[in-house]
Amino acid sequence: MPNTNDTTTQTSANPVTDIGAGQVEQQLPPEAATADDQPNGRRRNRPAPLPNVGTIVQPTDRDELEMLVLHEDAKADLLSGLRSIEMRADLERIWNIGNVEPMQGRCILNFYGAAGTGKTRAALAIARRLGKPVYKVDYAAIISKYLGDTAKHITLAFMWAKELGAVLFFDEADSLVSKRADMNQSCATSINQNRNTLMQCLDQFNGVVIMTTNLFQNYDEAMLRRIAKHIEFKLPTRTMRKRILELHLPNRQRVEADILEVAKASKGLSGGDLKNVCLNSIYAGSTHEDPEQWKITQAILVAEIEKIKEAKEKHKRQQRTERQQRTERQQRTERQQRTERQRITGFAPESASNEAVELES
Repeated sequence: MPNTNDTTTQTSANPVTDIGAGQVEQQLPPEAATADDQPNGRRRNRPAPLPNVGTIVQPTDRDELEMLVLHEDAKADLLSGLRSIEMRADLERIWNIGNVEPMQGRCILNFYGAAGTGKTRAALAIARRLGKPVYKVDYAAIISKYLGDTAKHITLAFMWAKELGAVLFFDEADSLVSKRADMNQSCATSINQNRNTLMQCLDQFNGVVIMTTNLFQNYDEAMLRRIAKHIEFKLPTRTMRKRILELHLPNRQRVEADILEVAKASKGLSGGDLKNVCLNSIYAGSTHEDPEQWKITQAILVAEIEKIKEAKEKHKRQQRTERQQRTERQQRTERQQRTERQRITGFAPESASNEAVELES
């Protein structure tokens, strides 16, 4: 009969790693000398790499601040934001600004305005001026259907920007900083958690954050005070449109057009629209078999301007039609619901009866 008090040493088929107090014993297969050699990745006992929730963009020579064609007030606000970082030592010496803003590298900017007015280019220009890369948030990686994951990814975005020494860039930021949801909505918990996490990260981040949006009116009011400057990007004036056209038509010897007249014809277009005008004109003027005959005429430029204007006008008409159809559907639904309630209660005044007749017809 075996002695139950005797202790014997059992030799396992698998070697066991040395363990200390409080450590968990780890079994290794015979072919694995160390935990890192474990063929089963789940058993290596190593933390999974943190997901990357953005892309790194390196500004180029095209992104010099001096090459931006902006309204003077917008450019002045940009330079003011830059001075808060570039001249921090002087601001501290003269104003003792550390008592007001202790974070030396903190600068949060919001660029708002119509599409194509230079908001993204301005973000790249600021990063270029500061000698930093841009960490552009990827919303496909940020947004998650699982409760809590989106908030974690927002925190990761700030962590990566800090690690890389980059300007954190939220393009089309209204998707993350829009108004918090009413708690009666099913998605309210997740949405509000994400907004609160973003605001906390902004409060703690000692770096440069730039947000852009076409829907500034959708921003949460609590977010506004956390942003140092809100800079509006307006549509270009005629003089600005002329300069943008000149910048995007580099070989002027092959351009047979009065650029000032073309700028007049392009009223209402953004800088992004004008870039497309120039590109499409270059393609349209490069159809001859002999490249030496390629050229851009004023007629080509004006024709491309009209195409873009027509497309934008058609888009507006479709939006108006869709809004009208939504309104009509909503009114029809409300009338049907009202009629059904009256039928159930047995109370049907003459006006309701008339509405029911209209619905049937």
